Parts: sequence; structure tokens; C-alpha cells
Amino acid sequence: MKKEYISTLILSVALIWPIPSGNVFAGETCHASLANGFYDEYQRIVPSLRDRAMYAELCSLKYEDAQKAIKRAQQFGKDKSLGLTYGLVNLDDLPPDNSPDSDSSPADTMSDMRFGQWKGGYCAQNATLDPSQASEFFMQRAVAGNSDASRAVENWSACLRKLPGLTCWATPAKVSAAEQGEEFVLNVNWASGGISGSQDQPEIEYSYLTRGGVAKFEGVAASRILPDRYKLKAGTLQIPVIRPADKGVFATLKVSHAGTEHSCKVFVPGDRDFSLSEPFINRLKLKYPG
Repeated sequence: MKKEYISTLILSVALIWPIPSGNVFAGETCHASLANGFYDEYQRIVPSLRDRAMYAELCSLKYEDAQKAIKRAQQFGKDKSLGLTYGLVNLDDLPPDNSPDSDSSPADTMSDMRFGQWKGGYCAQNATLDPSQASEFFMQRAVAGNSDASRAVENWSACLRKLPGLTCWATPAKVSAAEQGEEFVLNVNWASGGISGSQDQPEIEYSYLTRGGVAKFEGVAASRILPDRYKLKAGTLQIPVIRPADKGVFATLKVSHAGTEHSCKVFVPGDRDFSLSEPFINRLKLKYPG
């Protein structure tokens, strides 16, 4: 079995499991449509929102792919501050304003070794989470309200809905009840195209919410998303979920369909996940390669 982590907006993150091998490429294509919208609008996004998205995205990437992501983020102009709020670069890495390199970004010339050191220090604290899912969630939040980027998100969402089998993603509610916590919508999508026994309805075998998540679905038990043996219809079922704003939530579902199990797992990051910090000077004068 192969795992594929994907998602959709207005805020979303998704994993499809199991997944046919041909869907691995399809999932990457879906992710690319979201990432393209984010990078195209990077220079116009509120810094705190784009920084959290880049933080999580870079944690999910290998060095070569991280270099490509940094270049994409700076395609319409250099951002000398890229990485300052999540430790990728330090204040003393920045070239003086009057130097020939004053318009350069330290992140552009970071070595493989230093990038690995950064991941070991700044990504390890989020090691129990999935940085790829988190980046997709933050990207969607970052581009919300931007008409051009929102179209890219809509395309991504449509791409996910076409994937056969079970797909889940989270969408932020437009209005949340502050006294109850933050609300989002859990989307559970079933597409039977290309799957044997396509006329049968999949039945819920297992569904669970962690860290205080509460599904607003009639007849569901505490910490559950849907009742056991609930039958899904083709298309998308939307389930409102309340969760503490400071806690990331995992939602897991497993269904049985024509003798085969299909699972999906969604991670919705909280306020404490991939949090930003104040830029700092390398006062110990540690020498990093590159």
C-alpha cells in the first residue's frame, strides 16, 4: 500500500490511502496547482501567513526541491528576509545595505549541509506531524481572498475530487464560535471511478478525531466522525468539526467497499504548529557550511 498526502481550500489537507500507483503522479499534480497559486502571489501575501506556509513546505522537502521552492517564491522579486522567522537564515547572514550583494537572499546560496542542519533543529520539533499536509493547509489560508490564487485552489480541489476511492480534506469555516473553539469542515469524498464493485456503497468501519475535536454530526459518538456502518454516497459529505484553536487535530476514517479497505487521514495544524519566532543574530558566531 502506498500513502499519498494531499488537501483542499478554503483550507485543507488530505491523505489518500490505499492509492493506486497511477494516483501518485495525480496527487503531485494536484499539489502543484495549489503551490503554483501560492508562489505566484507570494510577494503580495501577508508575511506571517506566507512564512508559516514556507516553513512547513521546506520541512517536507529534500535539498534540491527546497532550492526550487525558494526560487519559485522569489520569481517576482528577491525576498532577503526569506527564512528569518523560522531560523533558515540569521540576521547576520544578511549582506550590508551598501554592499554589491545587498539585493541577494542568503537562502539562495544555502548549502546542502546547512539545510540539513536546519531541518534537524527546526523541523524535528514538528516530527510527529506531516509537514507536507501542514504546508498545504497554510498555503490555502495564505491565499484566501486572493481571486487569482483562489482559482488555483479551486482547481486543486477539483483535482482531488477526481481521484478514485476515499479522499478527505479540511476546509475552514467562514465563521467560528470563539467561545467553542475554531471550526472547520471535514470533507469526505468518495469517487468510485475505476474501482471494482462501483455500485456498492462504502461502509464506515472506523472514524476518529484526536485532541479534542468534536464532529457536529447527528447520532455520532464522542471522538467519532461518523457512526459505524454509515454508508457513504458518491460525492462529498461535509461535516463541521470544532477543535481547540491551539491544537492540531488528526481525523482518520476507514471504509470497507467490495471487500477492500480504503482509509484517509487529515491533519489540521493548530496555532502552536510550525510557529514563527523573532529573527536573531548568530551571537555564538557558529560557522555553517555555505
